[in-house]
Amino acid sequence: MLVDGKRRIGYLSPSKRGAVHEKRLCEQKQLVANIPPEVSILADSGFQGLRHPGLCLPVKANKWHPELSEEQREWNRLVASIRVGVEHAIGGMKRYAAVSGVYRNRLPGTDDRFNLLAAGLWNYLIST
Repeated sequence: MLVDGKRRIGYLSPSKRGAVHEKRLCEQKQLVANIPPEVSILADSGFQGLRHPGLCLPVKANKWHPELSEEQREWNRLVASIRVGVEHAIGGMKRYAAVSGVYRNRLPGTDDRFNLLAAGLWNYLIST
């Protein structure tokens, strides 16, 4: 899912069966390759290793540097405060029960239609 600064959903990937990591889906769909370099991408720490000039990730502690500096903590707070809008967009879509439930119809692509409808309803809700 790609969300802009105003919590509008700009892209919603097709649903996948099973456990597939978001970073792998992002690389398969080449989402980052289609984003201009002057546009900043704010992602969570699960996207470590993704290549884009405008990629902003939170700083993680590791075994060599178990404590984060105050600047790193402040950066993580800034990233988290911006990412709250993305989480609100995800939660807004999930309010429509069609997104969180499993539709058992055998027609292919029906789940994705419900997801797109929920994303469109969310975008309409925040634009009014």
